[in-house]
Amino acid sequence: MKHPQKNKKPSIAELQKENLELKEANSRYVRHIRDKVNQLLQVMGTLPLNPEELDDSTLLDFDPIGIVAVAFDQVLDHLRETNRELVIARDELQAIFDATGVGISIINTDFKIIKCNEKQRELLVDSDISDIEGRYCYDVYCGKESPGLDCPAIDTMATGRSVIIREVEKKGKHFQIVTTPFKDGEGNIVGVIEVLLDITEKKRAEDAEKMQRGFYLAEKSKLATVIESLSDGLFVTDKEGKIVSFNNAASRITGYSAAEVAGLPCNKFFSMLSGSMPVIEMNKNTELNIQTRDDRQLILSITSALVKNSEGENIGKVFTFRDITEEKQRQEVYHRTEKLVALGQLSAGIAHELNTPLGSILGYARLLMKNKKLDPVQKERLEIIAEQAKRSSEIIKGLLNFARQSNPSLRNMKNASINNILTDVLRLLQTEIEKYGIDVMTNFGEIPAIKVDVRQIEQAMLNIMLNAIQAVKNNGEIRIKTFAENNSIKIEFSDNGQGIPEDVKPRIFDPFFTTKPVGEGTGLGLSISAGIISEHGGSIDVESTEGNGATFTITLPVNNSEV
Repeated sequence: MKHPQKNKKPSIAELQKENLELKEANSRYVRHIRDKVNQLLQVMGTLPLNPEELDDSTLLDFDPIGIVAVAFDQVLDHLRETNRELVIARDELQAIFDATGVGISIINTDFKIIKCNEKQRELLVDSDISDIEGRYCYDVYCGKESPGLDCPAIDTMATGRSVIIREVEKKGKHFQIVTTPFKDGEGNIVGVIEVLLDITEKKRAEDAEKMQRGFYLAEKSKLATVIESLSDGLFVTDKEGKIVSFNNAASRITGYSAAEVAGLPCNKFFSMLSGSMPVIEMNKNTELNIQTRDDRQLILSITSALVKNSEGENIGKVFTFRDITEEKQRQEVYHRTEKLVALGQLSAGIAHELNTPLGSILGYARLLMKNKKLDPVQKERLEIIAEQAKRSSEIIKGLLNFARQSNPSLRNMKNASINNILTDVLRLLQTEIEKYGIDVMTNFGEIPAIKVDVRQIEQAMLNIMLNAIQAVKNNGEIRIKTFAENNSIKIEFSDNGQGIPEDVKPRIFDPFFTTKPVGEGTGLGLSISAGIISEHGGSIDVESTEGNGATFTITLPVNNSEV
């Protein structure tokens, strides 16, 4: 723009032209300011100014540049405060990062360490390494030249999923590892975050516990083997009294399997065996008559003790028992034999003392009976005297036989067939058998010949058969069976008579004990038989239920050459 010369007034045209030029310059200036203000507003995230919202004159009066400058100053103050807070937050996060109890490491896709916390350094970084950022993780952490096939970071980078390894060993320590993908703002995997938990102490504790458990199981197995190999029965109950353990011997003795009695209250178990719960004192033997599941009658000796834990608390009981049936039978035979010997000696003395006067009485009675001057009453009385003297003489004869049988010499031992002896006994009793119409059934098995005193064995069997005949009377049945069992010979005499009452059974082998009416028996037959069988090294047993007959079983050893 050209200015007029001094002292020369501009013309109106010139002034109008100059005014137009100034307006155009002012418009350009306003547009420039508006554009710059809009740029600043755009940077700040604000919509640009529209002319209808703020005209040019108002814009110049409003001073937006000054306002923006003040706003920028406030923004800078806020940014400085925010930056300070971010620095504090970063330091706090770093402190937490370093103070956590697990190792944390950030690894890029080239397996280079970006960052790790102090716990990671403590767990896996050698003390002579100061700066690990930028170094390969497999070199620093594992001491390897390349990633291993079991490296979880490989799976995480390939799949984008977290990977958990329950147990891995590194540098002599045991760890649990979790790897998760590390992503940028666009969701791309740029690395892996690895979290390392030291489980070395836990592993040692588990190994110690495993060793202890193995030792415990070995000891438990030994104890179980010992318990199962015991010849005595044993079972254990818990504190509620229920059976929790039952060994093989207990099953063999009672006939019940461990599965059948498991969880069964012990009082119910004893009731199954004996019909009632016995009073069993701690650490004392108690004898109990039982019936096994397979109907065997046994006598058990039972003892019990408390089971306590390591703290001394009662947690149950242990019961042990053994079959003393044969032992009791041997004791009975021994006592019976002693009794027979003593009574035999006494009987022999009495018989000898009475035999002479009885002989004289019988002789004089018979002599007087020959006197023809006797009246009928006198003769009848002499006959009574003679008959009673004769009967007394028979009793004395029985006493002498008992005395001899109670202490037999066994001088006539020879090999003989028991089946043949029984045949001879039945031949001798044929008249009695036919008289009462008794059906005798025999089942003679194949048994070896054994060394016996034939006369005495024949006497023992004759007494038992006579006892059976008297028990069944008219139209009864008697079964005789012979068989070999466990290196011995057994002879069974079974009848279908009235049986033997329980209160009588223990006394049937006692001398002079009889249930027959007066004059029908002396009570010496079974005593003599028991003595004979005992001297041959055998035994005689009886099984009977009142009303269901009786079975007498003679057992004789096969190897009795030294008897």
